[in-house]
Amino acid sequence: MKNILFVERLKLKRSKLWILYLIGPLLGVLLAYTNFFKNYDLFMSPGDNPWVEAWTQVALFMGPFVLPIMVGIFAALVCRGEHRGGWKQLLALPIKHSDIFLGKFLTVVRMVVITMLILIIFFVGFGYMKGMEGSLPIITILGFMIRGIFACLPLILLQLIISIRAKTFGIPLAISIVFTLPAIIIASTPLGQIYPWTQPMLAMSPEDESPIQSYILFYTLLIGSFIVLLLYGVKSFTKRDII
Repeated sequence: MKNILFVERLKLKRSKLWILYLIGPLLGVLLAYTNFFKNYDLFMSPGDNPWVEAWTQVALFMGPFVLPIMVGIFAALVCRGEHRGGWKQLLALPIKHSDIFLGKFLTVVRMVVITMLILIIFFVGFGYMKGMEGSLPIITILGFMIRGIFACLPLILLQLIISIRAKTFGIPLAISIVFTLPAIIIASTPLGQIYPWTQPMLAMSPEDESPIQSYILFYTLLIGSFIVLLLYGVKSFTKRDII
């Protein structure tokens, strides 16, 4: 697996990922702070921590919009080389097909982790530049970040399955955008807890700002959908002939 991950990283070396890593979090943070300071009095109540309240806007813009689209791009990127050069050479190697699928999955997970770490850096940096008051609850913010990464796992699997089957880069990206558009509306309905494009936003949001009524149910559904998609993805990739 270590060698597979190394090869996947080499294949992405010329993809200029650093541009995506910067643009996505930068866009999410700029939109969040713009909306937060524009409606500062509306968001802030006595006793509120401005950092936490500002993060609610990061979750609002990054969670259902920027992050799901980036996941779609990442998943398409890790399959682009095989679609260009053919899957046969890769599948002819003495490597378990399940390991290849897991290697691509873990590669996308790593890309999401990097994105979220940069998001935190931008969030804190711009916050201090804007003169945010109050103490920075960094542990709380990191907790929101980790929950967001965890909630991305089913979406990563779903987009990866789509990207493997689609032979062009545009199809999985288009699907990601189409299903991202209604995410903010679906998030406020019971369907939002099982809709992969809204789960990151729900997980990243503070408890008092999230429409989640039962976190036990939410994470049970999240883990359940992850297991189902993982088993299906591995099984379909292992048995399906890819040309």
